[in-house]
Amino acid sequence: MGRPIGSVNRERPFNDALRIALRGNPLRLRRIVEKLTLKAEDGDLAAIREVADRLDGRPLAQTHNTDVDGELRVIIRKLTYDGDENQMIEVNTKTIERD
Repeated sequence: MGRPIGSVNRERPFNDALRIALRGNPLRLRRIVEKLTLKAEDGDLAAIREVADRLDGRPLAQTHNTDVDGELRVIIRKLTYDGDENQMIEVNTKTIERD
């Protein structure tokens, strides 16, 4: 069971222990990042998501727009990272509309 809703987790033992371990050997973090990026380059989806989340932040929850008359429109955008321009670019957009 997790912590109660609304409680503030002031004690972060794992975070504290990890920071101490990394502070004791600064090259550890660099080696970890190197392994993560290599896995991402090899196509490991979890590693790709982690790198994207660290660079761009976690994506917002998907939203649905419902008009008063009951129409539903969902817009799906596929983005890719352009390393030359150092930015995300839209490569495909799909709109689904339902009455």
